[in-house]
Amino acid sequence: MALKKARRPSADAGLNITSMMDMMTIILVFLLKSFSSSDVSVAPSDQLQLPTSTTQKAPELAVNLVVAKNQIVVDGVPVIAMTTMPDSDNPGQSMVAVPEDEKRGQVITKLYDRLLEKAEAAKTLAEQSGNEEHAFKGRILIQCDKELPFSVLREVMYTAGQAQFGEFKFVVYKTE
Repeated sequence: MALKKARRPSADAGLNITSMMDMMTIILVFLLKSFSSSDVSVAPSDQLQLPTSTTQKAPELAVNLVVAKNQIVVDGVPVIAMTTMPDSDNPGQSMVAVPEDEKRGQVITKLYDRLLEKAEAAKTLAEQSGNEEHAFKGRILIQCDKELPFSVLREVMYTAGQAQFGEFKFVVYKTE
């Protein structure tokens, strides 16, 4: 008696990629869910170097105020050119400051006027929409250079507060 060999099908079985497609779909869904975009645009510049932080909060929609070494910008529109003056604390060095003719006490007049326009426009928009989601909250995003003197930042914040913006959010680079 002769033993017969077991027969295998002669046709090659195709590659089963069902489980690979399932895995790729799960990865794609995970990546889409974890992707987030922010409404804050930061233009790299020698005049603006943001500080770093370990914050976990995402930026929110608000008026965007940029205080760089050479100018102050509100929502992309330049408002005031900054100047340099001798630093009284460090003889022989200079520091960035708001020109004296642009201020009335602690209030920066052109910045105040521009921010007040933004506040009134936001209030009008909120009234017209009738939606609580669009209500004016007095929120402002501040991007300021990390080497900016605190006196300039104090004047900017005081001016924003006088123009009905009382909730300050600072934009920083996130460190991992």
